[in-house]
Amino acid sequence: MGTVPVVVAAGGWLTNVLTSGWNPWLFAALAGVVVASSALSIAVERGRPSPAAPPRRPEQPAGPPVWLDVPPRSRHFTGREELLALLDRRPGESQGVTALVPHALYGLGGVGKTHLAIEYAHRHQNRFDLVAWIPAEQPASLRTAYLRIAEAMGLPESEDTERTLDLVRDALRRGVPFRRWLIIFDNAEEPSSIQRHLPEAAPPHSTGRVLITSRDRGWSSVGDTIEVEVLERDESVALLRRRNPGVSEADAEQLAGQLGDLPLALEQASAWIDASGTAVPQYLGLLSARTRDLLDANRPTDYPMSVAATWGVALDRLATTDSAAVALLELTAFLGPEPIDRRIFRLSDDVPAMLKAVLDDPLRLDQALTHIGKLSLAKLDPVRGTIQLHRLVQAVVRARVGAERREELRLAAQTLLAAAGEAAGDAADPESWSAHAGITPHLRSAGCLGSGDRRIQELVLRQLTYLFNRGDAESCRDFAEEAWRQWAAKSGPSDVNTLYAAFWVASAARDLGDVPLSKVLLEEVLGRSRRALGNGHPVTLRAANSYGANLRLAGDYRRAYQSDLLNLERCRATYGPDGFWTSAVSNNLAIDLRFLGRFREALALNEEAFALRRRTLGPDHVMTLFSQMACATDLYYLGLYRRSLAIVDSVQSRIEQHGLTPNRYLSPPLRARALILTGIGEHERAAVVSRQLLDRYRTVFGPGHPDTLAMAMTTANALRAGYPRESLALARTTVEHHRRMYGPDHPATIAALVNTAVAERSNDEHAAAARHDEQTAPLVAGVFGDDHWVTLCAAAGRGIDLSIAGEHVASCRLLRQTYDTSVAVRGADHPYTLRVGADLAKALRRAGRPQEARALRTDLETRLSGERDGDPTPMAALHRREWAECPVELPLC
Repeated sequence: MGTVPVVVAAGGWLTNVLTSGWNPWLFAALAGVVVASSALSIAVERGRPSPAAPPRRPEQPAGPPVWLDVPPRSRHFTGREELLALLDRRPGESQGVTALVPHALYGLGGVGKTHLAIEYAHRHQNRFDLVAWIPAEQPASLRTAYLRIAEAMGLPESEDTERTLDLVRDALRRGVPFRRWLIIFDNAEEPSSIQRHLPEAAPPHSTGRVLITSRDRGWSSVGDTIEVEVLERDESVALLRRRNPGVSEADAEQLAGQLGDLPLALEQASAWIDASGTAVPQYLGLLSARTRDLLDANRPTDYPMSVAATWGVALDRLATTDSAAVALLELTAFLGPEPIDRRIFRLSDDVPAMLKAVLDDPLRLDQALTHIGKLSLAKLDPVRGTIQLHRLVQAVVRARVGAERREELRLAAQTLLAAAGEAAGDAADPESWSAHAGITPHLRSAGCLGSGDRRIQELVLRQLTYLFNRGDAESCRDFAEEAWRQWAAKSGPSDVNTLYAAFWVASAARDLGDVPLSKVLLEEVLGRSRRALGNGHPVTLRAANSYGANLRLAGDYRRAYQSDLLNLERCRATYGPDGFWTSAVSNNLAIDLRFLGRFREALALNEEAFALRRRTLGPDHVMTLFSQMACATDLYYLGLYRRSLAIVDSVQSRIEQHGLTPNRYLSPPLRARALILTGIGEHERAAVVSRQLLDRYRTVFGPGHPDTLAMAMTTANALRAGYPRESLALARTTVEHHRRMYGPDHPATIAALVNTAVAERSNDEHAAAARHDEQTAPLVAGVFGDDHWVTLCAAAGRGIDLSIAGEHVASCRLLRQTYDTSVAVRGADHPYTLRVGADLAKALRRAGRPQEARALRTDLETRLSGERDGDPTPMAALHRREWAECPVELPLC
């Protein structure tokens, strides 16, 4: 069923106030969801609702659900019973429909949307197996929250964050492992910003709810709306008197009227009165004076002056009791409205003296935070160890600061973030990602993306590294584009950090599938970097490394080899023979060599890298295992199947022993297991392993990823012996994917056509196989070269077609030429050489040349009778007088 959002809006005079975005649950903001089918329309009366019903006892949870990042409920939550009841309605059930549609709530900052969502979640947590809170304003924060849900679901980690988000939504739809779920998107902006991220339930498999809080009235164009007004006056009075029992009803009524019944302002005023012991009449006098000051200063505000004055009064008091707390509050106002890990306050020495005094003293810092919290100027979360300011509070604090001081605080905020980024560690190391995740949401608010300071730019580049390696290529590209544009304007397009930013734009574009853009940008980066910085500069070397990867993706293996060979020489000169980037480029050069059929050279490079990484990183480091698996892959292509399998088994046992998740380094090489099992004739095991791996590749990388397509063709080859019809169906589907992704002349498409013809012959569809082989014949030699191993596989298949068609002279001539070339190129004992030999023997016999056939068969049997490393296919073909096919298994890029 389609989803019809029901939107909750702030009405009355608050409707158009503060329409700029702000962030999660900090001070009070409402959220909620109403259940409805597409035929249901829910409207809330525009007039003032009737007085709230007496509070009911919150439901007690039967047992704790999976509870992800939901903020603690407010101890002073008051009223809102009608809205809570409305959110609790399930009108779809009366029509026999249990599917839930996404709903949204929007209104003025401070109207109570987030607190309402929090209260709803806590009251009804026993109804759900999973309750998750998603900060929805910044895409990077949204994706990080989704990754936490994926982890809670036990989903495999994908290299592509967007792919992981798809997996989470699919799991929620299917109700596996959580059938009942509540997902709260807090502080969403316009519908288009998150609509594609909203999950849907699919009854009876899943019954889920989506709650959205937003200030954007655009949600009304997507579905019906539920408006969230300010508190009813009796609710405002109850809130004030609950926090301050000594306040009379009349005084509470007067104060609520002065503050317009805005929950955020009422909470702050209550905290101030409670902390100071001031009577309400005195507080109203202070509030009136502060409002006049604001008006006299003609300060522009997007909210009522009396509301701004509320925080002005509190800040005045804080200044008289704890000036250091004021300085700390001012600093946090120049960070983002997202939670701030309080540990970052102790990481930097390069801050103003007033701040340094409080930041260097843990007791003084705790005292300052306590004073800030007592006045409700910030939300303190002792469990997470965070402090968070509402956007309204940030706006008031920043408005009190002069221009010169404002710039000083912005620089101090940037310095804190830079120190936090340095302390977080290597951004490519998954162990550091939780620390880096807390920094990213503050980059824009602190002005880091436009900074000309080298240290701050290094911070941004470090966060781009984190985002890219975390798999969030979309956020990486967005941040990198903004930094690239601003740094180029400040420092020029050839500045080193500008070039680094452009490099990340190009890298993210490639991961997002925009290879043409990546290619153009990398060419520009390389040109500028070589002219401005030289061939040996790190940014030049990294760009050249990525450029080689783009060439491989385009199927231009010779140019990729030439580029990577030159880059390896320059990396050795810059980083030394043992440097990380030297090893990385060496690995890429080995991949180039594999594509070119130079497997012994590739093995030598990978053995060197494996020895280096085992010595420097240890035997169980992920990069060491990656190099070891690369050696196993090379041994497979050399036809040394048993040796290759022994390495694969050893590495896989260590992966399982250490609980490592197959990722971009470990998943692709594991394909070698399926290749080897097929090669040694263990077809049933190969089928099982291949199917499992293909499912994982589809999950982790997505169905259209190049590695997934390669794995699909590997699976088709593995299934051919035992499941020929399934093999053919998969091969045909996969070759069409290749055509759409790469085009008809790409090496991967040609290889897929060769394999499809093999599968067709196994199903006695000889005419179809011949057509496909005829298509590849004019392409394969031009793309790969006459002596390339793929060309030899294609020629072997074409030779079989000719023999089946009765063209015996042409068949024997082609197979003889292919066999002789294979002996020269791959060696007389290579499994595929022996396969072509068996095919030639059969073709000779079919051609009426039995003496030649017997002589060749005797020679082959002699070579096959000794100690073999694997492949039983040639001997089986000789004994059964069947064809020994030569399917193609292209390496991974």
